[in-house]
Amino acid sequence: MKIVRDQERSLTIISGVLFAASAWWTVKKHREGKERRLRNGRSLRISKRATESNISTRCQQRALSPAIPYLESFLLGLQYPYDPDHPDGYIPLCVAENKLATDLLAKKLMQPQTASTTFSDDSVYAYNSFLGLPVARQAAAYFFAKRFLYPHLPSLSIEKALAAISPDSIGIASGAAGILNSLFFLLGDGGDAALIPRPYYSAFDSDMSLVAEITPFGFSLARPTQGPTESELDMAYLEARSQGLNPRFLLLTNPNNPLATIYRPEVIRDAIIWARKRKMHTIVDEIYALSAPQDTFQSVLRIMDGQLGDDVHMVWSLSKDFGASGLRVGFVLSGNKDYINGLSNLNIFGGVSNPMQVIVAELMTDDKFVDYYLEESSARLRNNYQICVQKLEEMVLPFVPAQAGIFVYVDFSAILPEKTKEWEAKLCQLFIDHARVILTPGDSMREQMPGMFRICYAWVPPEVLRVGMERLSRIVAKIRRLDWGDLNENTLSGIL
Repeated sequence: MKIVRDQERSLTIISGVLFAASAWWTVKKHREGKERRLRNGRSLRISKRATESNISTRCQQRALSPAIPYLESFLLGLQYPYDPDHPDGYIPLCVAENKLATDLLAKKLMQPQTASTTFSDDSVYAYNSFLGLPVARQAAAYFFAKRFLYPHLPSLSIEKALAAISPDSIGIASGAAGILNSLFFLLGDGGDAALIPRPYYSAFDSDMSLVAEITPFGFSLARPTQGPTESELDMAYLEARSQGLNPRFLLLTNPNNPLATIYRPEVIRDAIIWARKRKMHTIVDEIYALSAPQDTFQSVLRIMDGQLGDDVHMVWSLSKDFGASGLRVGFVLSGNKDYINGLSNLNIFGGVSNPMQVIVAELMTDDKFVDYYLEESSARLRNNYQICVQKLEEMVLPFVPAQAGIFVYVDFSAILPEKTKEWEAKLCQLFIDHARVILTPGDSMREQMPGMFRICYAWVPPEVLRVGMERLSRIVAKIRRLDWGDLNENTLSGIL
């Protein structure tokens, strides 16, 4: 407006209306030219750096940043971890992995007959459908029918399971990240956007943008634990459109990460109906589905009576519920035949090895073991959760009561001198430097309220979790007693 007023004073012979239009057009073209020059300059600088380091500009722009912002801190913790011989070691509570029942899975997979059965099959040595071996896709169909679609039918037969879920609707790829990458790449185009309720898992950004060039568009909810309402979805859609984006996807995580809450079935159903009206795809990531009580959680498979159509896609993997992220086995259920066919070609670059598929097929159809594993894993998760929240209650720190998952979302904002992302980062660093406890900061999960942290309580055994929570209790007590300006090596001693 100042530009307009200055020019009105100097060009009085031009009418206000014509002048305003002329000035607006001039400023617009000037800004566009400036932005174009800046983009060209950045492109030239990036191209120069890429040439100097012998990599592509694509790599410079998208592939060099870590998929999770807190990866560096996590790797630091792995270099000198806590144990009885290193009582001052780091305790990472920032990675959402269930390591509490790894011994059960390892015992199962290390049985001699597992290797004998796997490697005596000639098919594991040869090319096959890159969607997955028939035995693996059939096993997955049975598993999802029994555990997700009909969890209330313990005696479900294989015949009924395969009639309810066709193996042809299942794809297998290298982890949930590989599945998500394929969905975004095969169903969207560069410039499309995915709407995601905040806060959300930070690696989603990389999953959709690194290869598929889909833009993540996070949006806030009035009640994050309840899921998005129709009006909130409308607002997010219109805001994305106003920024020149084409909303193509709605991405929901249920149970939610990092909130560890479960969406009601009607929330999922209404969101799908909303997305269908706009010809959008709904992706439901259910990677924590079996780390939830079955009487409170309902899979999108059950909500939609097994009929996902060609625009709803369910994602799951072994990474969380079975604590086996290193096996790199992810699944997708989709009624979109073109997507499934496309995945077959894309999986040339990211499929799962045939021996691993045979092993996983045997695992998923061993009802006795899966029942035992899930029951024991749930008991161990409940124990660690109680250790965690009991200490949080003693510390008088608000948290979101977990309904599922392997983490708890905690509000540390009361001990920040100012509620800003900068002070959240400083608090996070204090935890690392002086308590040697590594948490997931809310800012890394696109949280809008500074001071929120995720504690992944299933990454360490109970005795180590107790040490980590006690360290947090001590440093929080010191921060409350002292002025932030007085926090230093001396005043923060005695925490370890």
